[in-house]
Amino acid sequence: MRWELFRAQANIMGNTKSNSILGHIIRREVYFVLAAYVLLIAVFETARAVMLYRNYGLAEHLPVTLLLKSFFYGLRFDIAISSYLLIPLLLLLLFVPRRFSPHILAAFTAFFSALFFLCLGEVEFYRELQMRFNSAIFEYATHPEIVGGMVWEGYPVVKYALFWAVVMALFSFAVFVLYKKLLGSKTNIPELTRNHRIAGYAGTFVVITLMVFGMRGGFYKEPLRWGDAYFSDEAFANNLALNAVFTLGRSSLEKLSTKENYWTKTYSAKDAEKITHDMLIQTTETDLASAELPLLRKEGPETANAYLVKKPEKPVNVVIILMESFSGRLVGSLGDEHNITPSFDKLAKDGVLFERAFSNGSHTHQGVFASLTSFPNLPGHEYLMKTMDAYQEFSGLPTILTSKGYDSIFLYNGLFSWDNKEGFFRQHGINKFVGTDDYVNPTFVDPVWGVADYDVFMRANEEFKNMSKDKPFFGAILTLTNHSPFNLPPLPFERIKSGDAMENRYNAMKYADWALGEFFKAASKEKYFDNTLFVITGDHGIGTEWPITHMSLDKLHVPLLFYSPKLLKAHGVRRDTVASHVDIGPSVLALIGSDAPHQGWGRNLFSQALKDKGFAVIKHSGGDENVAIVEDNRIYIVAPKEKPVLYEYDTKHPPKSVVIPEGKETERRGKMAKELKAYVEEGLNALKERKIGVHHAKSHHATPAGAAGH
Repeated sequence: MRWELFRAQANIMGNTKSNSILGHIIRREVYFVLAAYVLLIAVFETARAVMLYRNYGLAEHLPVTLLLKSFFYGLRFDIAISSYLLIPLLLLLLFVPRRFSPHILAAFTAFFSALFFLCLGEVEFYRELQMRFNSAIFEYATHPEIVGGMVWEGYPVVKYALFWAVVMALFSFAVFVLYKKLLGSKTNIPELTRNHRIAGYAGTFVVITLMVFGMRGGFYKEPLRWGDAYFSDEAFANNLALNAVFTLGRSSLEKLSTKENYWTKTYSAKDAEKITHDMLIQTTETDLASAELPLLRKEGPETANAYLVKKPEKPVNVVIILMESFSGRLVGSLGDEHNITPSFDKLAKDGVLFERAFSNGSHTHQGVFASLTSFPNLPGHEYLMKTMDAYQEFSGLPTILTSKGYDSIFLYNGLFSWDNKEGFFRQHGINKFVGTDDYVNPTFVDPVWGVADYDVFMRANEEFKNMSKDKPFFGAILTLTNHSPFNLPPLPFERIKSGDAMENRYNAMKYADWALGEFFKAASKEKYFDNTLFVITGDHGIGTEWPITHMSLDKLHVPLLFYSPKLLKAHGVRRDTVASHVDIGPSVLALIGSDAPHQGWGRNLFSQALKDKGFAVIKHSGGDENVAIVEDNRIYIVAPKEKPVLYEYDTKHPPKSVVIPEGKETERRGKMAKELKAYVEEGLNALKERKIGVHHAKSHHATPAGAAGH
């Protein structure tokens, strides 16, 4: 390794004192890379300008200030990608003998030229599909002759090639000039003192550290996500802020890390689609399925007529409440005796409670997207909202209801950047977000997670009251106080003193339940309350001392309550039908009398055609490869390279599970295996082929019951 002093500062900055302090600290390789940042960002911004020019029809109605913001927000992505490219370059320049520098820079220039060509190619990709690079690009790559012919015939390839050549020639010339000025000089270097060398090491270390922060998108808690580009309500302005190399890179990593191959080899695509279709679509629904939208259907009026007191005079408001770690194991109305959930238990006496409901995953991430998009948690896609595969339309409640004129809001204690919530749901129908920095004079602020649940609920009531004056609304509430490290505000009840490891959990969950009760006390006094359907569930359960099966079903067991005392005929009803988060969307659409087409991956739990005991496909987050299907009191668990296991289970107190020996219940075992593998395979296929939304179904859309004339 050669640690040399950067040449006389005068060669760069007009300073004739070669022993300036700055000259000792910053080496010439560092200066070169800092200058290269400017070049790379200029090229990326050029690509963004081309994107704007070629898609101007999508931007002509947008104010110039908004488009300028796209370029400004895009800088974060440009700096991040530049950092990924320049950190290796800097290390090579520092540690490889300088005589190889021209070769290193030539290779770097060639590589970057290829990346810029991809950036230009993405312009037409977006112009055609109105989406940035994603995993679909790998599918196109499997048909090079067809795609190549289509590109050559349909796009101005020659013009792009000439433009690319001009820009890259200018870029190469700039790199050459920088090399000659900063790295190619033969100027004698003054001898360094020990302090000068230490200063040089420290200065270079500081610069590399700053570059690492640039790589992750700046000094933020979360690394850069594609959702950080969603700064406005205008899709094109948001998309313009993204960087082609960033989106392609994320898609590549997701493609390499996927675990889905095991699950896509059991059935043909056609057979997996048919099995899943038959699992989900019921006889009371109008089947609108097609090759592009394989699960499309719409609900008839039977459910609303059967379960509502009367036909609503105006569209029904919908509120989904996801309670953090609101485990079925600790809910009084599901058998717990600690009196932790008196408010929820009181509500359950006036609603419809599903006793065997399960979260689709063991992390808030899966609970949120499954509940609001009606799409399951699949192997290799456990953190779907963060990935480029999520960059497509889903058939969820916010998407469907906002298309029907509903206003929408998402309220949360913490930061919406966590799990890319805002970026994801701003794309999927949510108009307004209220997070930790949006609360005025909150009663309590947890330094880890944000404001207390009480503050979230009180703000929700005020928002709903104001929104309901103008139009129907969809509201999503996600709580957070019942999360370790359990920093709680002063408790409005006598503290539970269990003296064990669960004491903090008991009190946090009881506080969350108390806040829920305070919300309904306030909401019940407002005009919007009588015309609102509330759905209350846990985002996931918790591990307990009684794990149900080796998959710990207790971590996924949650209550699921449909509550609307003035709309629903049924009060105090308890159902043992197996349900999961993906059933919320289809059930809500049916109950509010909507015949809007959807592709929900669950079922209407209130359908008169539902004669079985229900089913749920579930999976833990992280690296756990077990995937299971729950039907009635059986759970069938499958994992790659492991023998499938069938259990009998019971979630009541005390819970239990017993392995069904191999060779017994073979018919049931075969049916559950078939349905589980087909359901997962079709989910993965639909996600990859972008067949999840309702973007081609607009001609089928109808209005919610009572919406006519409003």
